[in-house]
Amino acid sequence: MNRKIFMLLYDIDINKGGITSVMLSRSAELTKRFNFDVDLISLDDKDNYDEIQDKLRKDGRLSKKVNILNIHNYYEQINTTGVVTEKQRKYYRTASFLMEKGFSVQDNDYKDKKYARYFRDGLYIKYKKWSKSGLISHIDYFNENRARVFREVFHKEGYISRKIYFDFISNEPSQELYYTKDGFCYLNKWYNHKNGIIQRIYLFNKFSNQVKEFKNNKEFHVYWLNELCREQLEKPFLICDGVGSAAKVLSMDSEVAYRIYPIHTNHLDSPYVYGSPIKQDHVTLLQNVEQADALIVLTESQKKDILKQFGDSGNVYVIPNFITPIRNFKVNRVPNLVTMISRYHPEKAIDEAIQAFSFVIKEIPDAKLEIYGHGEDRKRLNGIIRNLGLEKSVFLKGYTPNVGELLGKTNGTILTSQFEGLNVASLESMFCEVPVVSYDVNYGMRDIIKDGQTGFLVPKGDREALSAKIIELLRNPELRLKMGRAAKEFVVSNFSTELVISKWIELFNQLRKEE
Repeated sequence: MNRKIFMLLYDIDINKGGITSVMLSRSAELTKRFNFDVDLISLDDKDNYDEIQDKLRKDGRLSKKVNILNIHNYYEQINTTGVVTEKQRKYYRTASFLMEKGFSVQDNDYKDKKYARYFRDGLYIKYKKWSKSGLISHIDYFNENRARVFREVFHKEGYISRKIYFDFISNEPSQELYYTKDGFCYLNKWYNHKNGIIQRIYLFNKFSNQVKEFKNNKEFHVYWLNELCREQLEKPFLICDGVGSAAKVLSMDSEVAYRIYPIHTNHLDSPYVYGSPIKQDHVTLLQNVEQADALIVLTESQKKDILKQFGDSGNVYVIPNFITPIRNFKVNRVPNLVTMISRYHPEKAIDEAIQAFSFVIKEIPDAKLEIYGHGEDRKRLNGIIRNLGLEKSVFLKGYTPNVGELLGKTNGTILTSQFEGLNVASLESMFCEVPVVSYDVNYGMRDIIKDGQTGFLVPKGDREALSAKIIELLRNPELRLKMGRAAKEFVVSNFSTELVISKWIELFNQLRKEE
């Protein structure tokens, strides 16, 4: 078996594309083709990583050979027997009941809102909240002045997973305790209740009674990353896919792992061209690029800009994203349908495509635009659709893992982002012989689209030009076919799994030689 590979992203979840999809695909190929032992690692504190892992495997996105390791799950599991005690189960069952002996219960909102308040001799004692599925979620306890004292948070497997204690005046958390299945407190976080900033973290060991103190999350996370890597028989590769965690990886012991930092997007802030300010979350990494074993960018144009600004340390490599076989792909084109696959976020500028589509329907009244994704901008985008009277033409379809199915029915895809690194959705579209109409933004789009041959590039922000190219695409089926074939040929030649994975293997081998 080859050396261990860790791939780090702060938060891994089901309904995520982009970097998560790249990481899932890369891990699957490295285990399948080269028998690497790969784990995906995360630093957030969700308590449902078992469900996330199972669902990703069921959807075929996570290899059966790849596991997800989360920092909280890791320390929970090494401090527990893994068995919920009968005492805990009994307490969970009692807590789950709506009615409780000795309490007067205000339950008029239970049916619709799933909560109830509990009183004893007229005094407000506690508040219970259930999930939509009817499982107890948490209980808040109050003192005689109605100040919230603490909260018990329940895991669906039947135990208290956390207790949160609150400041009486601000009603904000002051400390948060994390528990194992069998009731051992393995972690305690102290908060400044005025600003929510962590003041201390204490990590407990059940078997040695040792307590480790950390000043903040960064110290805690760095400690775990070092510990995880030191456990390996040979120096592992740590691929930090989340740029927000780069400062933590840079703070690790440089001897415990080969530290590799992919940049998945444009590192420049508005207006996103050379000479613009560096994005805040990229500053630490790029200003310390010489400390990296390898910095990975997706295109030669981005590498050129980075070397021009930060100098050449001999450790910047170009490894693009690759295209894996698209599942459920079957050509079933729907007349006059075009598609977007994009996170609902202002930086994706989906509103540009929506507004451009108002020009499209003037020429092709039955044209339709379906937008697949999820995110914080959904409400605003829906408002734009309503204000433009496009409810029968433009549709926010939400997230779907069935990319092949939607690419099989569309005639073209649109990209209007303010910036990109190398857009995976566009590569997938081209692989399925679906031309892309895109704004000409940094980076990547002019690297993959030859204007008029494999798709269309239009000036950023030119909605009329964008709409004109969409109309041209919809009105010319022969052009669509010709462009689609050329697009697939280009993608297969430059972004095949074999080609891209071979670049990763070359990098690993080079780093080993430099030991």
